[in-house]
Amino acid sequence: MLTLEPIGHIASCWPEKFGTPRQGSVVPSSTAELVLAPGALDGAASADGLAAFSHVWLVWHVHLNEGSAPSAKVQAPHLRGGKAGVFATRSPFRPNPLGLSLAKLERVDGARLELSGVDLVDGTPILDVKPYIPAYDAPAEEARVADWVDPPPIDVVVSDGARADLQRLRGDDAAALERTLVQTFAADPRPLYRWRRQRDAESAATYEVRVGGVRATAEFDAAGQRAELLRVRADEGAK
Repeated sequence: MLTLEPIGHIASCWPEKFGTPRQGSVVPSSTAELVLAPGALDGAASADGLAAFSHVWLVWHVHLNEGSAPSAKVQAPHLRGGKAGVFATRSPFRPNPLGLSLAKLERVDGARLELSGVDLVDGTPILDVKPYIPAYDAPAEEARVADWVDPPPIDVVVSDGARADLQRLRGDDAAALERTLVQTFAADPRPLYRWRRQRDAESAATYEVRVGGVRATAEFDAAGQRAELLRVRADEGAK
């Protein structure tokens, strides 16, 4: 058996799996913080020089899938009912529960890393941090991806009521949180079973996402191509 010790746990704006983006670049306004835990390495010393880089790779433990048996084929979020081999997807249900995320490094303060563009649930164990180096990490030739990977984003509008809610709850930070919420719903967080139900019923449906200490409700139209942010309220269950 291979034993791995976390170097820290992410403090993220996403308190639960639902609504957390499939990739951090989908919601670039999302935020997180990682404090490198004292252990075999001194946190501040191990991060020395990291501030020279704009982005970092995060290697993490898919801890919320404990006990889930991996499958050779999985349903990726935007395959909408179709299946692909697990190694052709970024599914967290893998033979070894390891994840890899690219995040923007906003600031380094000793052992504390401020991040944005994250796709990690609050409390996720981080196993390693590596700098992103385009010359090594980005292929020189044009990359090819499956056509289902990047569907067109959902068109999201913000109601006057939701904008007033944001202003009341966040004041000067309202615009930043609004961007995060719009990006979240534009990425279409609807699970497959709810998507099928809405499609078959040809009716609108509402969804609530928890992010950054609030609960936001949006309504998706019958076609599932447009969503309206209806209201935002304080998340009483947030830390």
